[in-house]
Amino acid sequence: MSENKSKILILEDDESVSAALKEILSRAGHTVLVASRPDEATTMLTSNNIEFLFCDCMLPQMTGIDFIGRVRNEHPNLRFKVILMSGIFTDKAFIQESTNKTQALAFLRKPFEMDQVLKLVKNESSAKEETASARKLLYQMFSNPKVTNRQKRKVIESIEEVSGFDLPFLYSLLVETKSSGYLNIYNSDGSVSGISFCNGNIVGVDVDDKTTFLGEMLIQSGYATPGDVQTALRDKNNRRIGNYLIQNNQLSPHAFDVILMEQMNIRLVKTIVDEKIRVNFASAEVEMSNPSIDADALSYYLHDWIASKLSLNWLKSFYMIWTGNVIAKSPTYVDDHPALGMSMLKSLDGFMAKIDGETTINKLLDVKGYTEIGVYKAVHFLLTKGLIVFAQRAAFESPEIQMKSLQKIWSNLEGKNGFEIVSYMETGTMGSTLESVLEDFLTTLGPAPVDERSEVATLWRKIKKEAEDAVLVAQDSNKATQFRQEAQRSEAENKLKANSLMDDIKKALQYTQYSKAITMVAEVTKLNPSQAQLYLYGSWAKLGVAEKADGVRRAAICKEVEMDMMQIPPDERYDALYPFVSGLFQKVRGDVIGARKQFEKAIAMDASFMSARRELASLGASRQQKQDVFNMDLKQMVSGFFKKK
Repeated sequence: MSENKSKILILEDDESVSAALKEILSRAGHTVLVASRPDEATTMLTSNNIEFLFCDCMLPQMTGIDFIGRVRNEHPNLRFKVILMSGIFTDKAFIQESTNKTQALAFLRKPFEMDQVLKLVKNESSAKEETASARKLLYQMFSNPKVTNRQKRKVIESIEEVSGFDLPFLYSLLVETKSSGYLNIYNSDGSVSGISFCNGNIVGVDVDDKTTFLGEMLIQSGYATPGDVQTALRDKNNRRIGNYLIQNNQLSPHAFDVILMEQMNIRLVKTIVDEKIRVNFASAEVEMSNPSIDADALSYYLHDWIASKLSLNWLKSFYMIWTGNVIAKSPTYVDDHPALGMSMLKSLDGFMAKIDGETTINKLLDVKGYTEIGVYKAVHFLLTKGLIVFAQRAAFESPEIQMKSLQKIWSNLEGKNGFEIVSYMETGTMGSTLESVLEDFLTTLGPAPVDERSEVATLWRKIKKEAEDAVLVAQDSNKATQFRQEAQRSEAENKLKANSLMDDIKKALQYTQYSKAITMVAEVTKLNPSQAQLYLYGSWAKLGVAEKADGVRRAAICKEVEMDMMQIPPDERYDALYPFVSGLFQKVRGDVIGARKQFEKAIAMDASFMSARRELASLGASRQQKQDVFNMDLKQMVSGFFKKK
C-alpha cells in the first residue's frame, strides 16, 4: 500500500451514507470496505488489516458501541481506530460517554462534511509512524541524559498506546517536567481514569475503583485509635471520618493530609496494570490543591510501584535489548541522593559501587547474592529516576559469554507459542512494525558465530528461526486470534486453580504446616504470579520455617522475606494480614516489642483474627514497662513515694 494510505471499513446500514464515504475515501487512494451488518463487519475486521472503522451508532443487530466492545473483547489483537457517526444520538452526554467507551478518535454528527472525513484520516495516517514509535522515543531517554524538558513533553503528548507498566515512568516525567494538564487513561475493559497535574504536582486521581481504606490507614499509621475510628463511623450527623476526628481534636489536619495522599497513591497503583492501554495527555491550566504528590513524595511511591507492581517477566522482556549495554552514572547522579537509601537498593550489597561504566545487566545478574528480580527492579528504578543511563552496547568478549546470553534469551522463549513470542519481543523492542520488531530482536543475539558447527552457532540459528516463525504466525490474524483465545482460556483456568490453592495454603498455615504451604505458594506463583496476597501468605509460611531454623538459615530467610514484603502492593497493606506478617517478621528478628505492636494492630483491624491473638499470647502477658517519673501516671508516682519498703 502506498505511503500514508489506509485500509478502511465502513459499518453503516444507510447505503447513501456508506456509498458517499466510500467514494470520497477511495478517490483519496485508500482501500475501502463496506458492511451493513455487524456480523459482516466482524468477518472483514478479522480477515483484513483494517486501520480505521467508521461505525454508525444505530445498527440492525446491536448498537455500534456494543459492537466495538464485543469485537475488542473477542479479538483483542486487532488494532483499528474508531470514528463514530450518528444522526439520532447527538446530545453532548451521549457523545462524551460513547467516545470514552470506544476510545473513538472522533464523533461525526450527520450530516457531516466529507472534508472532515478526509482531514481526519489524513492527519491520523500522517501521524501513524510518529505515534507507533513514540513509546520507543520515550525509552530512548534511558540512553540520552541530555533530552530537554521541552523534548520530553513533546514525546509524552505524542504517545497513544503503551503498557500499563509504562505509567510509573510517564508519571515521573510529567512531575519532573513540571507539567500541568490531564492524563487520560483508557483501559481495554472500557474504564477511564484521569490524573491531574499542576506544575509538576499530582493534584487529582479519578479512577473507577473508589474503594477507601481511610479507617484502616488511620489505625495502622497510629494517627487514630480503633475506638476513635469506630465512633467516627457511627456519627449520626454523617460527617466524613476525617472531619469528625479533626473537629473532635482526635486527628491533626496535617496527619489527615498525609493519609489522603496515601489514598491517592493507592488509586494511582490501580492504574498500573499488565495490559495495553491508551493514553492522552492534554496540557491545561490546573488549579493547585491539597493534598498533592510532589517530586519528593513521588520518589518513594515510584520505588513502591516498581517493587510491588512490575512483574519480572515484563521487566525481562522490556530489558531484552538492553542487557548487554554498559550502565553508567548519569550527569545528575549524586552520592547522597535520597533514592539511593531506599530498601530495594539497600537489599543489593554494594550495588552502586558496581555501576562503574563497565558493568551490564548481564554482569549484575551474575553477582553472587543478587536476585534476578532485585537487579531488574533496582535498575529500572534508577533509570526512571534518571540516576543511571545506558551507554554503548558491549561486544561479546568470547563465544562462551555469547552462549550464556543466548541461553538466557532461549529460556524466555522456550515453551511459548508464536503469539507469546511476538508479544515478548514487542515489549522490549518497541518497533512500529513486526519487521522492525524482528530486526531489533535479532540484534540482541549478536553477530552470527564464525564457527557454524559450534554449539553457540546452533543455538543462535535456533533462536533466529523461532523468532522468524513467530512473526509469520502473528501476521496471520486468524492464527493470532486463536492463540490469544487459547491463552485467555488457559489464564482463566490457571486463576481458578490458583484461587483453590490459596484456600489450601490458608488451611495449611492455620495448622502450622509451613513447608507444605511453601510448596503450594510456588505452584500458585507459576499459575498466577499476580495473585492477590500471594507474597503475604508466602512470607507467613517462610517465617514459620525460619522460627525453627538455625542462625544462618534464619538470616537467609529474613532476607528473602524482606524482598517479598517490598513486593506487596499498597492496597494489600491495609488488611489485617499485613501487620500480622510484619509482626512475625519482627518476632523472627528478635524485636519482641515491635512484634507485639504489629499483632495488636492486626487485632484492632480484625478482632476475629485468631492467629494474631495466638501470636500475641505467645509473647507473654503485657509486661510492666519500666517507667521514669516523666512518663509515669501522677497518682502512681505519688503513691510510690509512700510505699512501704
